[in-house]
Amino acid sequence: LGTRADFLPALFSLLYWVRKARSTDSLETTGEAPARPLNTTTGASIKGKVSKRLSITKGHFPKLAECAHFHYENVDFGTIQLSLSLDRSEDVGAIGDVDLEFVVQITCQGKMWPVHRNYEEFCTLDAHLHRCIFDRRFSQLPELPPVAEVRYQTELLMPMLSQYLEKLSAIVDSNISCGPVLTWMEIDNHGNRLLVNEEASINVPAIAAAQVIKRYTAQACDELSFEVGDIVSVIDMPPKDDTSWWRGKHGFQVGFFPSECVELFTERLTPGLKSEVDGQKCGIVPVTAPRNRPSPTTVAKKHGKLVGFLRTFMKSRPSKQRLKQRGILKERVFGCDLGEHLMNSGNDVPQVLRCCSEFIERHGIVDGIYRLSGISSNIQKLRHEFDSERIPELARDIYLQDIHCVSSLCKLYFRELPNPLLTYQLYDKFAEAMSVQNEEDRLVRVHDVIQQLPPPHYRTLEFLMRHLARLATHSLDTSMHVKNLAIVWAPNLLRSIEIESVGLNGADAFQEVRVQSVVVEFLLNNVDILFSDKFTSIGKDGTVPPLHVRKMSRRSEKRKLLTLQEALSKVQQRQEKGIQDWV
Repeated sequence: LGTRADFLPALFSLLYWVRKARSTDSLETTGEAPARPLNTTTGASIKGKVSKRLSITKGHFPKLAECAHFHYENVDFGTIQLSLSLDRSEDVGAIGDVDLEFVVQITCQGKMWPVHRNYEEFCTLDAHLHRCIFDRRFSQLPELPPVAEVRYQTELLMPMLSQYLEKLSAIVDSNISCGPVLTWMEIDNHGNRLLVNEEASINVPAIAAAQVIKRYTAQACDELSFEVGDIVSVIDMPPKDDTSWWRGKHGFQVGFFPSECVELFTERLTPGLKSEVDGQKCGIVPVTAPRNRPSPTTVAKKHGKLVGFLRTFMKSRPSKQRLKQRGILKERVFGCDLGEHLMNSGNDVPQVLRCCSEFIERHGIVDGIYRLSGISSNIQKLRHEFDSERIPELARDIYLQDIHCVSSLCKLYFRELPNPLLTYQLYDKFAEAMSVQNEEDRLVRVHDVIQQLPPPHYRTLEFLMRHLARLATHSLDTSMHVKNLAIVWAPNLLRSIEIESVGLNGADAFQEVRVQSVVVEFLLNNVDILFSDKFTSIGKDGTVPPLHVRKMSRRSEKRKLLTLQEALSKVQQRQEKGIQDWV
């Protein structure tokens, strides 16, 4: 493509002519502003600013709402406060119209801004929150009724939504990584306001860059002021025959300015050519001047065709959905975010976990299961099968003779999750909960932390813990009791991103492994209580817990809730009965 100095003018030239063609088409249907008379020294009145016509063209980038569901890897914005403003925007709807908009005040990192949302968008927010972030039993947020039920009861919407936002503000912090939820609040992953309005002028991509050659002071509120030497990004550049006013961005301001006050970079000669021209004007002949150097026009035409070809090629690429339908593009399984993988596959828990656990419970009651490693080639074959969206036939002789390759594959899946099963965000909370000395208080604290897991992680953790608990009952045959299973599984389930970035060695690394194994061992020993719908996080004194403690929302009036002591004694009776039956 040549040097950068040759390529940039060609690129700007191409964008200029493409934008020019579009602007010409759009100007035919765009209204003109009234002419502004300018008084000259002779007293005559001439037409100055003939028109400020804005050519609205379709953006080159997809709208944020049309993007695929995604999750941020790192989120650090602290807390978010949401409140419903009593002031509604004008002409947003009448009573009985559920399409009226509500003004929601968002406060994050000391900054505040309003967002306008209707009731249907509130329902969308509630669906995303309880699909990716919270379990409704933890959030305690009321499920918003459908639009049809509140169509003629809009007088109840204000208090209902105000209470909803108040409860949401009490539990929202940096544990929210869901892109659509943060987009709803117009927040990025660092707590800055995200301007998601695609029609906003500041978001319109520039088509050219220009340098100010004539100072200009704004004469109206929709104009720009700049000094000589400033750089302006041009976003609308109609032909000069139609209007002499362009539109651009200067810093964070968007407005109109006279086109004669700026000079496009494509119209400026490169320093080498400029020195040659100046030298020829002064009668100086350059000593080492290249003879066959192409002119700027030639360069623009040459690279303009290439850029146009590349642009056409990129636009002709099939969409991601079409590639999936043809079977060309396949979603990966290993190394994919757990929530995204389950959403794409439509499963409650990963298919890898389900297939491997069923196979191990049927054929894997052997010595050292989950501790010994299988043959590497067999593990890679199984991984390739799952990544190709195929369920391998685990009953084949090659896998029956190497059962440990299936257990190794299962651990490999969890080890390669971008965010561990117990999540980076909850590592410190698990460590703090395990530091509680009292056994009953520790059970309550750990139960509370588990309820803060996103629904995909919670379902998968419950499935895995129950599988490992069943496997621990065969410890006489496998030599893998609860403690051994916790040791081999802990590094795959619970990790700290801060500790991983530092890279601990020696005693510090041993301490981290100890914390991990203690947490997983506690989960295995109390799996029936921690994942029971009848157990609540109410303390031993029977007082009502604070709002951040999860309560079970579905309570049966015919069934009595078990206290902590009753639940522990019931589990102990079941264990004793199981031992007697086995004897």
